[in-house]
Amino acid sequence: MSSPKPTATARTQAITAAQRQQAYRQRSKRAVTQAIGAEAHASRVTLLALLGRDLALLGDETASSMHSAARNSARRVINALVTRYAINLEGQDRT
Repeated sequence: MSSPKPTATARTQAITAAQRQQAYRQRSKRAVTQAIGAEAHASRVTLLALLGRDLALLGDETASSMHSAARNSARRVINALVTRYAINLEGQDRT
């Protein structure tokens, strides 16, 4: 008589904190990638991460071929934030 094979739930183990953090980072990166072109529907955290990525790319002189796309993406993100939070950029004192 053969012993029963372990079920899927019996073989799974609790994930470690490092694995949970890695999964969180992967989901965050995926959300940023999916937000490109759909900025109006992205979360605030995702928009800020995308803006940070765009600004970092603009600061990288070796990636000058990507600067135009990064500028356009940053513009869309800023427009989405300004619209969503009703930020008035006119008449601001910029000292």
